Amino acid sequence: MMARGARRAAAVLAVGVLVALGGCAGEVPGSAVPDPAEQPLTVDSFGDLRTLDPCGLAQPAAFAAHGQARPLSRLSFDECLVAVTIGQDNVEVEYGLLRQLSALPEQGREIGTLSRGMRVVQTDSDERRCERHLVLADDVAISVFAQRQGADAELSAEQICAVAKAGVDAIFETVQTGNAPHWEPPHNSLARLSACSALPTDEVLGLLGRTSREVTLFPAEHQCIWGLPGGETPNAQLDFVVSAEETSSGDASVEQIAGRSTTVDPTGTDELRVCTISTEHIEFAQAIEGEREYAVIRTLFPSATGTDPCEVGSKLAEMAWPTLPPR
Repeated sequence: MMARGARRAAAVLAVGVLVALGGCAGEVPGSAVPDPAEQPLTVDSFGDLRTLDPCGLAQPAAFAAHGQARPLSRLSFDECLVAVTIGQDNVEVEYGLLRQLSALPEQGREIGTLSRGMRVVQTDSDERRCERHLVLADDVAISVFAQRQGADAELSAEQICAVAKAGVDAIFETVQTGNAPHWEPPHNSLARLSACSALPTDEVLGLLGRTSREVTLFPAEHQCIWGLPGGETPNAQLDFVVSAEETSSGDASVEQIAGRSTTVDPTGTDELRVCTISTEHIEFAQAIEGEREYAVIRTLFPSATGTDPCEVGSKLAEMAWPTLPPR
């Protein structure tokens, strides 16, 4: 920024030049072009969000000031996972998930403002965990979640939030240029699909007994929810995920649905009945520990409805699985 005295001197010099030119100076045609580096940054500048690379948003080296960081096996197309070793303890950091600001916990509070219309919001933080979000100018949030691995780990809340802050800072440095990192999924990867397009909305809501079109598609389109999230009313969710191994309860069974081997896993509580239905797809192209791609349907009904969520989930799988690309 030009100092006040320098600006005054420049003005005097400009007047002198005009006088010397005999007043021949005219208006300069055209208009000022906004500097892209000063324009509000929105998620539209990221390109195809389905292929956004969360691990490229922040490298492990971003956490070096706190401890040695190493990548861990992925749990999602949309989040990267690293472990930061501080002394004898580890802090796990998940980062990269895109969500609308309205989808964050209501107790969030703004803790900082940044350039290009971005700001930092903190939610869900206590002595064991810290969650921060880089919120873009269009209210899309990029989340960073840090938590200590061991219940008896000797790490303070301040240390954990410092790690989360490092993640937010690194993501900010990456995205402020508008050059968000991407990867090239195989032609038959689930990453290329939009989860909501795999199921007909009216039929899903009909099976849920819902009359209003309550559908939530996450920005990267790998997660879709029909009905209201939470456990008070029936809902269904289809996720495209990655995992090193398929986990299920002791009540799970393996069935053939729409020509695909499918795990059907009923769980729940006295108040809620839940069923998770999953099918394995292909090897994850960015695997660290043998991760594979999965399509997962989860159905939830309050127990009072008397509805079997696995019956509904199986019907949804019969519709969704044929839309998946070949393995």
